[in-house]
Amino acid sequence: MKIFKSLLIVLCVALFFSGCTKNVLDYGEVEKITDEQPLIKVNYASSYLDDRFVVIRFNGKRVSPRIQGRTPFPGGGYNTRGDVRADYLTIDVGQVELRVALPFKKDNGLDSLELYKTTLNIERGKRYVAHITDTAAFTKTVLTEENFLKPDSGYATYRFINLMPNVPAIDLYYGISATVHTADRLVAGNIKYLEISNYFILNRYSARTWKIRPAGAALTTATVLASYSNVGSLLNQRTYTVYAMGYSGFTAGTRRPFVSFFHIR
Repeated sequence: MKIFKSLLIVLCVALFFSGCTKNVLDYGEVEKITDEQPLIKVNYASSYLDDRFVVIRFNGKRVSPRIQGRTPFPGGGYNTRGDVRADYLTIDVGQVELRVALPFKKDNGLDSLELYKTTLNIERGKRYVAHITDTAAFTKTVLTEENFLKPDSGYATYRFINLMPNVPAIDLYYGISATVHTADRLVAGNIKYLEISNYFILNRYSARTWKIRPAGAALTTATVLASYSNVGSLLNQRTYTVYAMGYSGFTAGTRRPFVSFFHIR
């Protein structure tokens, strides 16, 4: 009887582990990321009238699915077309060709037309965002180096970049209302096209309205290029890039101005 019980226990244990094995996921080959590995995110902020889908390539290798303007990839943020993850891509050290291309209508992995290409200088151990703005022959890229340090609990860290081609300089404000402007607070002033502000740290109010205006403009509704209201969506101890994109003078469609956020960390 003791032998029978022992065999039964062994059989049950074997069946248990056999059942568990069936639920193990095979993630394939996994490469451990070290501090020496550079990382990058692409902030695709080009505003084409036809709202076209594009793909991103590094050194000829496709690294993105089909994406549209106002899409940080990978990961995203708020008032973007991306999700809310703070993910990055690995990238080679040295001179890396970044290419933006149109895929075929039936995406077969090949490019139908090259829209833009440039060369990025990537250093070991650094974290980057490649901001792409404007369209056609006027397309430009700004490569920013990012800091992964977190602020104290109850706060978030920000920088602001101007990616609006026809607005020479922008002021970034936040306030408590989209229509009342007397309490608007300037947090990044006179940020010129293709420039990024210094870091600034703010406590996390439950509700805040962000606004962009031409630099030096009066605090009125008429001067607001774009606004975005969040209700407790910005997370604790995170770092964000706030960016302005689109074109002043458009009030509808894909080319209108936007103020958006994406996660750095």
